[in-house]
Amino acid sequence: MILSDTNVLSTFAKIGRLPLLLQLFERAKIGVVPAVYAELQAGVSSGYVVLQAAIALIQQGPIALLMPTAQEIFDKDALPDSFDVGERETLAVAKSRGCQVLTNETHVKNWCKRAGIGCWDLPGVLRALWRMNLLTKEQVRELVEQIETKDRIVFKNKEQIFQE
Repeated sequence: MILSDTNVLSTFAKIGRLPLLLQLFERAKIGVVPAVYAELQAGVSSGYVVLQAAIALIQQGPIALLMPTAQEIFDKDALPDSFDVGERETLAVAKSRGCQVLTNETHVKNWCKRAGIGCWDLPGVLRALWRMNLLTKEQVRELVEQIETKDRIVFKNKEQIFQE
């Protein structure tokens, strides 16, 4: 299972390509915790209606909603306050259940590395899309442009995505 933070789901929702994430992680399956679901709902309430597509995938089942156990809730509360609620809940459940994490937050990636938790970031996802032949390199370049335009993300080392 790959537990997603809000940001990567949001990015793919903004460019209308959430199905690509489902294809890429078809075998592992994507899941979210209730706090991430709540963040997506808050985004829709704030006017980001494109996030409704992610909510629909959770409600319909392609993205699993994982309820934390009591111990995972206690573990979440012990994580640093520098993480938002969705990140803390995701990390607590991922660590407890041996899940990987899907995020584009540097501080989350660094924590995962220190904790020995597998972590996917946005450049890694984009790289995997062409490496697994789901898209061509040119199609991934177009995705990068769409992400930069619609989600205002700047890729510092864009060419690393396309290295053989």
